[in-house]
Amino acid sequence: MKSVLSPRILLVSSLSDAAREMERIAVSPGGVRAMAGKSRSLVVKIVDADIPTAHVIKQQMLSIGGDAAVAKDVLTHGVDSTDVLLMGTHTQLRELTRKMAWQPFDIPALGERIAEILDAVESERPAVLHARKHELAVGERVHIMGILNVTPDSFSDGNNYLERGEALARAKEMVAEGADIIDVGGQSSRPGSDPISEDEELKRVIPIVSAIAEDWDGPISIDTYRSKVADKALDAGASIVNDITGLTGDPEMAHVVARHEAACVLMHMQGTPADMQHKPSYDDLMGEIAFFLTEAIKRAGDAGIRDDRIAIDPGIGFGKTSKHNLAILRHLPELAVLGKPVLVGPSRKAFIGSVLDLPVEERLEGTLATAAYAVAQGARILRVHDVAPVLRASKMVEACLNTPA
Repeated sequence: MKSVLSPRILLVSSLSDAAREMERIAVSPGGVRAMAGKSRSLVVKIVDADIPTAHVIKQQMLSIGGDAAVAKDVLTHGVDSTDVLLMGTHTQLRELTRKMAWQPFDIPALGERIAEILDAVESERPAVLHARKHELAVGERVHIMGILNVTPDSFSDGNNYLERGEALARAKEMVAEGADIIDVGGQSSRPGSDPISEDEELKRVIPIVSAIAEDWDGPISIDTYRSKVADKALDAGASIVNDITGLTGDPEMAHVVARHEAACVLMHMQGTPADMQHKPSYDDLMGEIAFFLTEAIKRAGDAGIRDDRIAIDPGIGFGKTSKHNLAILRHLPELAVLGKPVLVGPSRKAFIGSVLDLPVEERLEGTLATAAYAVAQGARILRVHDVAPVLRASKMVEACLNTPA
């Protein structure tokens, strides 16, 4: 008796998933290469295209079986420009970029940028973040950055590690728990905080960085936007600069990072810590964050910082409402196309307290949930206070993500 056929839906979340499923049913290697790109659809957004450009791109996309959404008043010329949503498979979008190379206006350059985006989406090579002598294989596994605030007023652990001995003990504890990086900060960036003097920041962080470097050979990050503090910390043994201003706070910062061959984390922030939570608003949340980070990456490159020494951070809690922070986590894969490891720092933050109605000291579960979700969405570095539980949660998520059916 012939068995009843039983169709089912396959979860294909990457091109490698598609290739694996085709190989499982013995599709030829050539067939795998030809068809993998047809297995997943993407939506590419083009912002503020003029009407002639929008018309050309839409017609080209329709000609290859894809689609393109534009503003309703484009046909009647009721608008001067429009955003364009291109909807198609990887294969269709690749074909579009080839057709765009022969079009007028600035369309060939736009096609090249779309091709770069597709390259980033399709690339699954292990990424390595180089930080002086250290090589962090962030493409192979999530790395944990342990927070060490040597401040009297940080929102969660202020006043706990001001003394050299206390700070060194906490650093050792985080390393024992599995931290890959220790992030030392001497100036609070909590909402409403005012900056301290450069001398005070140096006084707080340099002895701590030196002490940790003498005791541990792993990568130390300095959380600062001041080039002099970064310079002295790198001299003292740090290898990463974590800059909440994305290299905009001090014009010399990028050159300091480049000269030391250090890595840098480029973060997005709307406003400053003193005013960033005064009604933050965005017309296009992810678009504005992506644009800022793209410009920050360019600033870094122009100063001589190598591509493999750059990580990016969307800035959870920095000039964002609770809804903004949750939306960022949901849309985190959109930042992967920038081609840099994504760092996320949700640890104990106010949006967790807002959702769960809990004080700082009771936000561990919320931190674990958001950290795990961030990993599932593509985060490669987690900046947290609670190293051991977050490490366990991230390992579990990665096991779920990486084990084929």
